[in-house]
Amino acid sequence: MTALATRGVPTQRTPAQVTPEPAPQAPRTLVRLRPIVHATPTAQGVHVRGWSSSFTVKGGSGLWKLWQILSARLIEGLPTEQVVAPTGRPEVVRAVTVLLEQLREHDMLVDLPVGWVDGTDPAAPPADVCAWLSSVAADPADAWRRLRTTPVRLTGAGPVAEAAARALAGIGVDVVSGALPPAAQGVTDLVLSTDAGIAVAARCRGEVGMVVPVSAADSVLWSAREVTRRLAGTADPSAAPYALSALVGSAAAHRLVCAVAGLADPAVEAAELHDEDQQPAPARLEHPAVLVARLDPLSLTYHPFLAAAAPAAAPPDTADEALRRIEALVDAELGPLAEPVAGSLPQVPAALAAADGVVGMGASTDAARLDAVLRQAETVLAGGDAGHFAVGVHDRHAHGTALRRLADAAIEELATTPVADDEWTGSPAARRWWKALTLRFGQPAWVHVRRLAPDAVHAQIACGGEVVAWAVEARTADAVAFAALAAVGAAQAREAGRDLPGGPVTLSGAAPAWRPAGEDVTPWSDGWHWPAGVDQGEDRLQAALAALPPVARATVWRLGTLSSAEDGMTEQAAQLRQALSAVGFTVVRWAS
Repeated sequence: MTALATRGVPTQRTPAQVTPEPAPQAPRTLVRLRPIVHATPTAQGVHVRGWSSSFTVKGGSGLWKLWQILSARLIEGLPTEQVVAPTGRPEVVRAVTVLLEQLREHDMLVDLPVGWVDGTDPAAPPADVCAWLSSVAADPADAWRRLRTTPVRLTGAGPVAEAAARALAGIGVDVVSGALPPAAQGVTDLVLSTDAGIAVAARCRGEVGMVVPVSAADSVLWSAREVTRRLAGTADPSAAPYALSALVGSAAAHRLVCAVAGLADPAVEAAELHDEDQQPAPARLEHPAVLVARLDPLSLTYHPFLAAAAPAAAPPDTADEALRRIEALVDAELGPLAEPVAGSLPQVPAALAAADGVVGMGASTDAARLDAVLRQAETVLAGGDAGHFAVGVHDRHAHGTALRRLADAAIEELATTPVADDEWTGSPAARRWWKALTLRFGQPAWVHVRRLAPDAVHAQIACGGEVVAWAVEARTADAVAFAALAAVGAAQAREAGRDLPGGPVTLSGAAPAWRPAGEDVTPWSDGWHWPAGVDQGEDRLQAALAALPPVARATVWRLGTLSSAEDGMTEQAAQLRQALSAVGFTVVRWAS
């Protein structure tokens, strides 16, 4: 018997639990090349330029082909993890790595939602708005969300308001229209505002228009009123041409849209893109900027606006910085002071600059320009006959000027000692300006030098019995040099047909002077760059002057934030004082 083998039924067992690998998540964003980026092949590589910067990578003619491949991929969009150099030949890896590093460093890559790239997101912005945000926004998706969720209230009527409404609608912003409030009548043609409390105003009359900076809604009308007062041509009652009105209205919408979307103000971009050869220069970034539009020629330029509420700036620490600061004060459109220019004035032997009837003088054209601005400011401040004023680029400069004037006014009351000529005749600077006065201009001058204190010397120059210039410095040679330079400047200006106010002219070493870059002014080289180094004795000089009895009895104070009614100044003078504070300059006042 053959035994039949039977197969047992296997016992049922629970299968092992195996966790399936998750499906790869589709990327939510893609890295793309900003649409504004363009490239040009060079003999040895590729030059890439964006909105406000550019770079060049050198690596041979084959680098252009590599750029074409890389840029095509980036234009289509890549997940973040794929924006790396591919494996392969080392030279290719190095080249792609450098290109990607430079693109990131120059902000030429941007993250965009996938739905914006493939067109599957119904909430994506229109193609032109997407291209704009992709070109300028750090986070285009967030910028678009802000624009879509922030309605803009438009108050106003006429061509300017119509242009703004079209521009806002074209971007996709919800607009709520209304009439201008009574306070805005005659001040502005348009006010755009948001529930967040920010606003912008615009006006266009005759051949000029303006758009004030975006600011708090409760202050934008004051800004518009003040700009209208300062800006020549805005009082013209005639209607502006449609082209100019459309330009101004669109520009106002642009400024508010940038503020809502978290983008840089167009004035900032204008300053960053400024070419040194371009004129006029754009507004400095530290001051709010007003957009000024003019018809002939058709132009849009940004100009610094020194508002009354502007905070006080830190004082400039160099002569170059002081010169840069005066640009806002003498802006051609909105500056409270006139631009100092050399024009046809002779520049040898002294440098001259004229501004609104005032002539500044110095050893260099820059020094003359700064001197003209400060003299002009003091003239405006004293317009209300409210007292004695001195303006300086910082506290030490202004106080030094005031102390010098107090000492000069009391010179006959002081116990002084004569100073021999040999204390200054060996100075190249003093000798140069004395010879220029007596030989070049043939002035029958004499100099009277007196020591007021161990660290204070008074030099007085007279011609024909009349005092024409004086100076007070710590060293005898510097006092004579500044007095002679002032006398030369006055003679030179009169010879050129300029009228100067009566009385002696003065210059001082309290003003900042240009210093050679990277060099220390030493006792044996200060004559090469005079007056650089003169200010080294300024603190000792001021201490000596302050100790003189007539000066010690006087009161010198730094002007603060008093209103024009409280300190006796005219409204124009009070506004100028605030503008000077906004650029870091100091105004002091004194009474004997």
